[in-house]
Amino acid sequence: MTTYKGDATLLIEDGRKFDTEADLTKDSSGSWRGTLTFRDATLFRALLNVGDGHLLVGGKVGEFIRPDTSDWTANSAGPGVMRILGSGEAPF
Repeated sequence: MTTYKGDATLLIEDGRKFDTEADLTKDSSGSWRGTLTFRDATLFRALLNVGDGHLLVGGKVGEFIRPDTSDWTANSAGPGVMRILGSGEAPF
């Protein structure tokens, strides 16, 4: 199993970019998944319904889906965390 924990950039459909902390794992079959943590609680509304997107890690891009948009955890003090499921080659 391969892991990555560090800085990443979330790219969403409308072209906006958001800095995030990624905690990702990839298994021997190449499937990958993980969580994205957003320290800025004001991003909650902008990211609430994101169902898919791209994740940029060190110059490599990976596509993902977010199978459950109700999994978002956030409070006024932050951070917000979302779970993602990789779709295709991992960006790490």
